[in-house]
Amino acid sequence: MIISGILLGLSTLLFLGPVLFYLLKSSMESGFKAGVAVASGIILGDIICVILVLSGGKYIIESEASQIWVALFAGILVLSIGLKYILKPDLNTEKKMKASRKSLLLYFTNGFLVNFVNPFVLPVWLGFVAYNQAKYDETETLISLTITLAIIFSTDLLKAFYAHKVIGLIRPARLRIIFRLFGVIMVLFAIRLLIYALF
Repeated sequence: MIISGILLGLSTLLFLGPVLFYLLKSSMESGFKAGVAVASGIILGDIICVILVLSGGKYIIESEASQIWVALFAGILVLSIGLKYILKPDLNTEKKMKASRKSLLLYFTNGFLVNFVNPFVLPVWLGFVAYNQAKYDETETLISLTITLAIIFSTDLLKAFYAHKVIGLIRPARLRIIFRLFGVIMVLFAIRLLIYALF
């Protein structure tokens, strides 16, 4: 169960979604503390998903009406963040060491929302829980899932740490391109979410 938990956690490194690019951008834009705030919001969303799946609350979220509104909200949120990165990329990296409590709370909230309202996240946890329940008893399943969550949080912190470290090596012109590229990717994800909601 320990190996399963680790492998499932590491498998999430293969997932490319808006939450990854928001984590990297936040860390590059406002420093490691901002990245930690985003990672904390992300893991809270994952924990809530696990609790919902284990408690049966998944059926409420899986209802068609809920999925439509969740996808619409997620699409609008990710679209707004992506457009901000495209139209007004913040290249003032001097402020990265001065992230206020208010801005850290905003990073935390956005990290949570971008992850939790993504309608593609819950099915991943449904699969992880089903896999564990097919192999282990209740206690072992909880241990395995806890390890998976710990691995996800740890790897997100590593992403934030290294994104923060490389920022000083990137010229402003290239940084603008990178931030706008992140924005384009997030807009594409937003379009996918909106299409999912509407059709």
